[in-house]
Amino acid sequence: MKSFSIIAICSIFSVWQDADAFIVSSSTTGGLPFPFMTKGDKVRESTGIRPSLHPITINAIAEALKRRSRGEKLRIGDGIQPLDVATTAGMLAEEILRKRRDTSEQDDMLLTPEEEQTIAGRIVGVVMRFDDLEESLHKKVSNVGWVKKYDEWSSFGVLSEENEVDLRIAQDPLFTMSRAECLLAVFLHTVETPKLKEMNASVPGGSDVDFIDSDRFEVLIEKTDL
Repeated sequence: MKSFSIIAICSIFSVWQDADAFIVSSSTTGGLPFPFMTKGDKVRESTGIRPSLHPITINAIAEALKRRSRGEKLRIGDGIQPLDVATTAGMLAEEILRKRRDTSEQDDMLLTPEEEQTIAGRIVGVVMRFDDLEESLHKKVSNVGWVKKYDEWSSFGVLSEENEVDLRIAQDPLFTMSRAECLLAVFLHTVETPKLKEMNASVPGGSDVDFIDSDRFEVLIEKTDL
């Protein structure tokens, strides 16, 4: 099985078919999409176990949602082009990864270049598809009776009517985190996994949705696809 950079794969996923829309301008990163470090986690390397890539990715998606709620260029439309969103998302990914490197320097918990690429690609891939993923998420949740009956909308990070969702995101960190988790789950299941299977490719850590509880998993993941 081949191993591909998720950023390269995301360029193939793109509805705009523009690979440049998934990297930060080289002028902002010294000539590379993301200035990776080569030092790895020695302890985990000795056991073959690597840290999950999902927590940092979910935190980054939550941050993107918060920034979008404040009006940053993370929503296509009204003069904001796909490349504008991709560039902003790429810069956010680099910011998140740089902070991770800074806090990991002293404990040998640095990510590998391939892991950083996977995280960055997922951040950009989700942000570029915010509208489609959010529509899909809301549709899945709206079709479940117990969500309406017990008013469990917020556990998925959605509102029954989404017209004031940006305000809720700005005010409620738990709501925002739940939304980020669910958006990543939908992305992995409907976008990344099918494309990787089609290409007979893999990414570090795999694409399993193993970071949400069983109730949400049953709502978001089609049983027929398992």
